[in-house]
Amino acid sequence: MVDNKEAAENESARVDFDLVYKGEVAVDGMAFERIPWDIGRPQSLLMAFEEAGCITGQVLDVGCGPGDTATYLAELGYQVTGLDIAASAVAQARHRADERGVPLTFDTADATALHGYDGQFDTVVSSQLYHCLDPVQRKAHVAALVRVLKPGGRLIQFSADLDDRIETNGLYPISEEELRTTFAAPDWSIIGLQPGHMEGFKPPEPLLNRFAQHDFYPEFTEEGLMLMPILALEAQRI
Repeated sequence: MVDNKEAAENESARVDFDLVYKGEVAVDGMAFERIPWDIGRPQSLLMAFEEAGCITGQVLDVGCGPGDTATYLAELGYQVTGLDIAASAVAQARHRADERGVPLTFDTADATALHGYDGQFDTVVSSQLYHCLDPVQRKAHVAALVRVLKPGGRLIQFSADLDDRIETNGLYPISEEELRTTFAAPDWSIIGLQPGHMEGFKPPEPLLNRFAQHDFYPEFTEEGLMLMPILALEAQRI
């Protein structure tokens, strides 16, 4: 677990995602030909959770990015709201949904507040957001999730599971211990917490070299997508 002092020193986690989605800034000193997590479709793991019946009712995709998960769920018939702090990401999400003729709501919002959505959602899906927040932000974000989820509602959250020495690209190390402590009574009950992978485009060689310095050699799919280790959390709002 990262304490506040360590978080304050993690300059790599201070990323202006609005500029990132506009393609105007490098991340952690490295230029990306394309945003690694923008694979043009939902994560395979998210689709597996949906097929297993873990998503119900009104859905919030928090930190929706360019909106592929939200649009996918809306196409399946869910009532979906996608929120992101980056206005440029929201603009992309609206454009992609419009191209597919899918009706859903996108808007900008601070994930540490989520004002105006209290008690509105049966399910919150969160992919690659939690590990971008520092410890103080994470505490506020979890409190916001408690407010926006209906009692009995469910959170499905994917966060990177990396060696805590690898501080890069806006990633804070998130431990299983932290998740079990955070998503506990009186507000939460953990349904499941297990390792998994998120797919992303191959990052620049300097980042792969940094990974290698910590003995992390990512696997790749047949499509050439890098597999990033994560912790997949499924928790119920009490």
